[in-house]
Amino acid sequence: MRAGIDDAETAAAELLAEADAELNDQATVEPTNFFVSVKEVREFVKGEVPAAAVFISVIMCVLTVEHLVNNRGTRVTLVDGFMQSHFKAYCRRLEKMDPFRRDARVLQVTVWDPKIRSRGRPRFQTGVVYELKKIHTMKFYHDMVQGSIVGLDSPAPLFNNQARDPADEDEKEEEEEMM
Repeated sequence: MRAGIDDAETAAAELLAEADAELNDQATVEPTNFFVSVKEVREFVKGEVPAAAVFISVIMCVLTVEHLVNNRGTRVTLVDGFMQSHFKAYCRRLEKMDPFRRDARVLQVTVWDPKIRSRGRPRFQTGVVYELKKIHTMKFYHDMVQGSIVGLDSPAPLFNNQARDPADEDEKEEEEEMM
């Protein structure tokens, strides 16, 4: 009987050691896969072809937000975080592009919920910069990079200054002159 207990203790110790090794590996890998631009994410996905268990983190600006039909998540389309101060002008340019060209300039992340969410307060706001961590299953769908996050609480915006874009005023004047 004692031999069975010793074997169980040894197996438990080995399992704990394996879990510690995984945690150490996770702590070293997570900070290295950190991106602030769609171009960097595209290059990473193209070059690395990451496995489903490879996580990335991004700091990006929300372009669009779409609630999934089954109410089990949200699909967020992101652009480079540093474009926030030029958000409206960049949006107008993206709207004029054909879908293939536009898809090459955005990152789409599906945030899956562990349970059905109410549609009350939105989780994300367009034009606001967020840091999203542990995005996994990165892949190309047509020419758009997509990934997923499971069970994200309401993320706090990093920057919500919604700064006035001087280019917005210039473009508005140009459009009015053209009419």
